[in-house]
Amino acid sequence: MKGQSLPTILLAMCLMLSLQVVAGKLPPNSPPQAGPVVGLFDEAQELFPDMTLAQPVKRLDVDAPRNTVAGVHVMISGLQGTETIAFSESDNTGKPTPGIHWYRFIDVPVTENTGLDRNTEKYSGMVNPFVIRRAPFRIYDPFRPVKSPIKAESTSVALRVEIPIAAAVPPGEYTHRLSIDVGGHVESLEYVVRVHRATVPPLTRSTVSYINWHNLDNICSAHNVTKWSEPFWEMLAKYAHTMAGGRQNAFWFIWGDYLTFDSVGNVSSFRGDLLERYIRVFLGAGMKTIHGAPMFGRRDWTSTDMLLSVRAADGKEVDAVSERGKRMLAQMAERIIAVMRENGWDGQWLQGVFDEPEDPFVDRYRELVLVLRALKPDIKILEATMTMKVTGLVDVWCPQVQEYQANREFFDQRKAAGDKVWVYTCLSPGGPWLNRLLDEERLRQVYIGWALAKYDLQGYLHWGGNFHTAKPFEELVRFHMEGQYLPAGDSHILYPLPDGPLSSHRFEAHRIGLEDYELLAQLKSHDAARADLIIARVVQGFDTYSKDVAAYRTARRLLLDAVDEYTNE
Repeated sequence: MKGQSLPTILLAMCLMLSLQVVAGKLPPNSPPQAGPVVGLFDEAQELFPDMTLAQPVKRLDVDAPRNTVAGVHVMISGLQGTETIAFSESDNTGKPTPGIHWYRFIDVPVTENTGLDRNTEKYSGMVNPFVIRRAPFRIYDPFRPVKSPIKAESTSVALRVEIPIAAAVPPGEYTHRLSIDVGGHVESLEYVVRVHRATVPPLTRSTVSYINWHNLDNICSAHNVTKWSEPFWEMLAKYAHTMAGGRQNAFWFIWGDYLTFDSVGNVSSFRGDLLERYIRVFLGAGMKTIHGAPMFGRRDWTSTDMLLSVRAADGKEVDAVSERGKRMLAQMAERIIAVMRENGWDGQWLQGVFDEPEDPFVDRYRELVLVLRALKPDIKILEATMTMKVTGLVDVWCPQVQEYQANREFFDQRKAAGDKVWVYTCLSPGGPWLNRLLDEERLRQVYIGWALAKYDLQGYLHWGGNFHTAKPFEELVRFHMEGQYLPAGDSHILYPLPDGPLSSHRFEAHRIGLEDYELLAQLKSHDAARADLIIARVVQGFDTYSKDVAAYRTARRLLLDAVDEYTNE
């Protein structure tokens, strides 16, 4: 800093410290400030209720596209737990931004760390060095809407502020002044959003598919509604809109919810009216891909039995490829196909058959697919695949991310042959791999979209939309089967309150990455090499990436600048 004045040097040092705090790199042995401390955090940075703000950030600048929301987090520490906290926002005109939303984070426990390979560390007995903290600890994840003022109720409070950025808003710099009053102690913060010409397409025009499976029984029990009642439909619509708000554009339905069988295995009733209404709820929220859930499953994960997921009136299990099993499959399929055809949904429908088929199941899997294709030759099969021996049977492959990366040449060949390739994560993989678990960086959820763009993949699937226990805010590490526990957050990324579902920090981080995917796709259509260079700055693979929030923001700014060049006003 030769030739610079002392004030200039001090200012530069303060800015460097601020960036360290935003990135979660607090200077060691920093003494906590007495009394309430208020600071801003980048929404791509994870938050913990026991954080101390040694150098609180009072101004945060970000770059953003249009047709999205820009979020920022306000952390308040050093509280007694009894304070009243008031908050407000004003924009460049001195008035509140139309459509602004405030939320309060809820902290949840991580009682065990994710395993180095899968599940939790107890599964293999290996320590996972890639977690953000050693368990047990608490972390902020779900957030609920709030209005000013609120009561502190704890020694820290984390708020989320969402600024809507309309598709037609003029590009430029917008300063949002946040006023935080903690028991009469007022802090003024600035959140500066540089809005670019680049625009995220609406969900109906998204180019990457994204699905979280959801559990209707959990919706009913968590919200005290009866399936198919009017309150149920109202609650289902809330879930659909929450999912769509996170860029989810695909949803599943389960055949057995709409069909019953007599004692000999013939269809005795089909509620096509319910199925049509169900599908329209999600299409009405802006989704476009209809995924039929797999109709067959295992007896358990140590068995090679392959059973129909529904039973006849006699209650007996039905072997998948038995005469009875195939007849029941065909009778169900005829009715589902008719609904899709009559409503013009054929082109939006992808069907599963048997979740995660492995080599021992391939021959029976082929028999079942042929039953479906005899009824509808052009049916499209989407499957979470654990074998590569189903070529010609699967139209949309969906391996786990580590399996895709290890067998990239094979999957590239399938794409070249006209198949599509999605990827999925679940209780596996652990370690350094991109996933959506609570003891991993929020950047990992953001980077799922970047990795999809890097490898030109067409979709992402996760089973854990809302498969929580009766204690969704307490049991984040939950029992799965003998010897296995699901890692923290795997079972659900949405949380239920009585009046509806809550989004989460992980869900919004995933949304941001999928919006970035759309921008990268736009850039690739003009300059693929430039897009690849920008991706490489932060993501080199599903297991290799930058953990520096500032590096991500730099890459995103370069992406937005590049897309701006090809965006017409």
